[in-house]
Amino acid sequence: MKCDVLVVGASAAGMMAAISAARCGSDVILLDRNPWGVDHSANTFFNGMASQTGFQVDDCYIKRSLRGMRIISPSGYCAIIPAEGYFIDRRRFDDHYLNIAEKEGVMLVEGKASGILIRSGNSRISTQQGDIQAKVTIDASGVQPALARQAGLSPIRHPQDIAWAMEATVQHPGLGEEDFFEYWIGSMAPGWKATFSPAGEDLATLGVFVRGHGMNVNPFFQSFLGRFKTYKAGVYRKIEQMKVLSIKQGGDPIAVLPGEIVSDSFMVTGGAAGQSGLIYGMRAGSICGTVAGESVSAGEVSKASLSRYERLWRSEFGRIYRLGRASLETLRNMSDRDIDELVRGISGKELILRGSLCRKALDAGIKTTRVQPKAVLDLVINIAKG
Repeated sequence: MKCDVLVVGASAAGMMAAISAARCGSDVILLDRNPWGVDHSANTFFNGMASQTGFQVDDCYIKRSLRGMRIISPSGYCAIIPAEGYFIDRRRFDDHYLNIAEKEGVMLVEGKASGILIRSGNSRISTQQGDIQAKVTIDASGVQPALARQAGLSPIRHPQDIAWAMEATVQHPGLGEEDFFEYWIGSMAPGWKATFSPAGEDLATLGVFVRGHGMNVNPFFQSFLGRFKTYKAGVYRKIEQMKVLSIKQGGDPIAVLPGEIVSDSFMVTGGAAGQSGLIYGMRAGSICGTVAGESVSAGEVSKASLSRYERLWRSEFGRIYRLGRASLETLRNMSDRDIDELVRGISGKELILRGSLCRKALDAGIKTTRVQPKAVLDLVINIAKG
């Protein structure tokens, strides 16, 4: 098979890369081991992220709208941040964008990429069904981008900082009817967070996202599960009998930052490029696919031409991601006592953060100085380190 643009991986970023390249007039193939049957884990996002990127929310996949988030410290202090968010049906979400891709002329091919050979002006991908030759190949396969590594790239700058995750779908009467996400921070999930996401009626998800402790995070998950039941015991009768229906495991590139994401005839996007976040990843995929399609149309698919994708992404998101990494590095170095003091200082107050996401992050830092100046000092130092 031959095409202009081959996208490997029907991730959210991969689907948008394929759609965007097709809209530029490219002949596009989207290759995935099971494009209509993969059970992806990311199932929440906030309206602010959608507004920032121009993403259009569609009601067809929304399961539950939520009012915001609660930040909960190790000792149970709570800060509320109003920020409209959504719990989505991820299968419907993926099907929605796969249908759009097909309408745009993208060919969906089931298979696994097993090797890559890049020559002047094209790339050749090996699959069990045969080779696929493309003018540009885009790796959108997730946080373990084997294809990018075979192409000689190191697309994730800090791979040791991938947040390995375990998330369970749980069931208990009324549990899914709460109005806020919950983000628990501290030693129950070192370096990042534990989460509670209400999905409506009796369903919710519980998860831990842990940095710096390897891929086996089950001990952290079990510890959080017990802590969560204790915390909710006064709200729900017999919460100790909560059912765990299913468990997913994976990785979140929340603080790893993109590394080498472009070479001749080859690009990397989404989790494979350290571009975390469902909506942010889709925007990255859109930029990537558009540049790929325009470069093919211009007959120039060298690294110099495709690097426009990297420049556009860094202009739009570079500062946000650097700030995010610096924030999590600060969090990783804080003790549970420090976190308790920080959250207790703003407990009972609603933190209304206005403006762009960068502005919100800076506003949060300014507010934090009233409680714990050292945390902000550490944040500034980490930003300077890049």
